Amino acid sequence: MTAAALLDTTLSPTVLAWSQGLASLSPGQPPCPGLKPEEWITTLTNARRFVDEFGPQADAFGWDTLTLFSVHPKSGAIRGDWCGVLIPCSYPVHEVTAERMRKHIWTVYKEQPVHHRGIPVWEFAR
Repeated sequence: MTAAALLDTTLSPTVLAWSQGLASLSPGQPPCPGLKPEEWITTLTNARRFVDEFGPQADAFGWDTLTLFSVHPKSGAIRGDWCGVLIPCSYPVHEVTAERMRKHIWTVYKEQPVHHRGIPVWEFAR
């Protein structure tokens, strides 16, 4: 069985969509306004690491695509009140529970991070 086929059978549809969405983005080109090139490289690296290390766990705990990866549909990351908890993401995630996520010295709570729900950052790039 190929690695891609194995990946398809072991990941939930949600985690697979996160992985594919992030894989479609280039580290060399921010996908939307509001992300500086050097900031975007770090954000994309940390977001991909999050999905690899915590994706299945986060999905099982009910973290959803927009809570994690949302941006404003027209303004992108300029509108921080529409951004998911991983947009931008200067530090890697170290812990995920059903209620919260820890990044560096910050704790983000699932129930209050996004004021508005936009679109996944990879849809903005299309």
